[in-house]
Amino acid sequence: MIPTNDEILALLDRLDQTTADTLEGHHLDFKPWSDARASMKIAVEYAVCFANADGGVIVFGVTDDVRGRPAAIHGAKRYDLDVWRRGLFDSTRPNLGVVVEELLVPEGTGKLLVVRVPKGESPPYSTAEGLYKKRVGKNCMPLDPAAVSRARIATGAVDWSGESAAGVAIEDRRAVGS
Repeated sequence: MIPTNDEILALLDRLDQTTADTLEGHHLDFKPWSDARASMKIAVEYAVCFANADGGVIVFGVTDDVRGRPAAIHGAKRYDLDVWRRGLFDSTRPNLGVVVEELLVPEGTGKLLVVRVPKGESPPYSTAEGLYKKRVGKNCMPLDPAAVSRARIATGAVDWSGESAAGVAIEDRRAVGS
């Protein structure tokens, strides 16, 4: 299940005993915040990754390999929620509608940026640059071209009716029923 904001806050309370990396899973990934542009690039890749699996949430502003809540949570800054929503939509194929919201915390900048990605209805999804990934456990793994083709065929994304058949000339074709 994709964790709610309350569940994410409860997980963050465990950072004094463990690292964020150990709290990640099939539906959750923590990412440090560098700047809006670099973090957006990461968000796009993770959005297609989660959409090609069962959906998930990316939480920006948390270092995943540091123990201790005050040290691990640095927060996110200098971003516009609407720009992020539009950027994620425009940078995915087919376009993904995601939920982008802030989660308030007392540490760092006081805000985490949360990107909620639903399970995709029309997989496979890719970045605008053609990168296909899928969530496997707690990792985003690249999809090989054969897997992408199989997924496109399985979902009806490929229209074979418009394709030419090998060895069949145009004059050999006739309308159905004639």
